[in-house]
Amino acid sequence: MLKATIVVLLAALTGIAGWWTWMVRENVLGNEIELERQQGRISELEGELDQSQARVGELGVEVEEKKRRILELETRLTLLKVDHRVARLEVVRQGPDPADPKRTVTTVRFVEFGPDGETLGPGQEITLPGKKLYLDTQVVKFEDDYVEAGEFLRGTSLCLFRRMFSEVVAPEDGVALDQQGTHPRPYTGGDSEDELFHAELWQRFWDYANDAEAAAEKGVRAAHGEAPSIEARPGKVYRVELRASGGLTIRPD
Repeated sequence: MLKATIVVLLAALTGIAGWWTWMVRENVLGNEIELERQQGRISELEGELDQSQARVGELGVEVEEKKRRILELETRLTLLKVDHRVARLEVVRQGPDPADPKRTVTTVRFVEFGPDGETLGPGQEITLPGKKLYLDTQVVKFEDDYVEAGEFLRGTSLCLFRRMFSEVVAPEDGVALDQQGTHPRPYTGGDSEDELFHAELWQRFWDYANDAEAAAEKGVRAAHGEAPSIEARPGKVYRVELRASGGLTIRPD
């Protein structure tokens, strides 16, 4: 009886030990499987992180490229709108004409400026009957691409002052401001590339004004006359400005 009991106990202990061993193995195996699954997930997440970081890098490059492009466009727009002072009109005196008190006479000092912003001489004193003064000019405008790029030869419009007249004096009877048929004072004085280029433009001004193909070869968008005017008032000084991509304006200084 005792032996049977011992046998039963040993069998039970053996069963328990076997069961326990099986449980431990199952837990270990389950943990290993879970660990492998977690490691696989970690690898996936690391892969996704690498992809995200790569995309962030690409987006950073795109952002910098867009910033550069925006800055470039802003610079181009700024260059298009740059105004250069090309002359000054100073009202020296204005009053009744001694020969005809019913008529007003205006005297102004006209001064041109060079590309460096410095005056070109003491200026020219001009007296005309009337109050409204006109500047008879010729203007060369270049294609926007050249202006936007600040191109050496064609980075801004050019202007030639021909004469000044008034509402009383006809254009053909006006006072000459530049010798007709020559290029303006700001563009004379040498044989550098820009001076020769500009000189040729003025010598053939009306050819380019009437020949679109020839004008296009020079990068000229338009060549034509302009005659801005201002009602001069005593004591006033006016700025004459030329827009890089456009024409002339007159405004109080």
